[in-house]
Amino acid sequence: MFIGALIAVSILAYIYGEPASSLLYSKPYLSSYVQMIGLGFPLMASLVCGDDPRLYGLRREGLAKSMALSAVPALALRALWGIPPSVKGYGLAFPFNILYALLAVAAYGPLEVFFVVWLIVNTDKVIKTGRRTLSPGLLATTLAFGLIHLVTAPRGGLPNAVTVAIEFTALGLVFKYSGNSVGPMAAWTLINGQVIRLLLGSLA
Repeated sequence: MFIGALIAVSILAYIYGEPASSLLYSKPYLSSYVQMIGLGFPLMASLVCGDDPRLYGLRREGLAKSMALSAVPALALRALWGIPPSVKGYGLAFPFNILYALLAVAAYGPLEVFFVVWLIVNTDKVIKTGRRTLSPGLLATTLAFGLIHLVTAPRGGLPNAVTVAIEFTALGLVFKYSGNSVGPMAAWTLINGQVIRLLLGSLA
């Protein structure tokens, strides 16, 4: 994840001729590329290796259960937090405003959940605990993913890192219980404040 993100930032900094340290502050919509490259390696590896998508919950079985269990906490959290204050437009002309809005939804929604699900499945496989719902692989993955936000989203601090860890533990449990990851993907797209901010910013 970190290697992919560093590669993406370095390439973008070279293209735009700006220091990597300030690029994503001046052009926050570019963070979707960093997210897609940084989190995209498990997806690429799965495609190259010919993994069965059902292994990661991409299937019809359990879809209704997955959606139902994910919908309630997602809607409750979004209602609790509300819509983030509207951000100023990034000055993107059509069709780039739509492009970056769609990239934000894909990168900070389904792809992020797939990344975590991929880690859960493969960690459980390594330590042979895949049959448990609340498995060590799930707990280790979601805790690590939450703590990573101390680096990837430093403005949120420890409260944000802990919140992300708790949210992904809940979504991971939905995946493990239902065998389907579509519900958690939809829920995280709705919960994630970054999706809302980039969506509003790109469409403003």
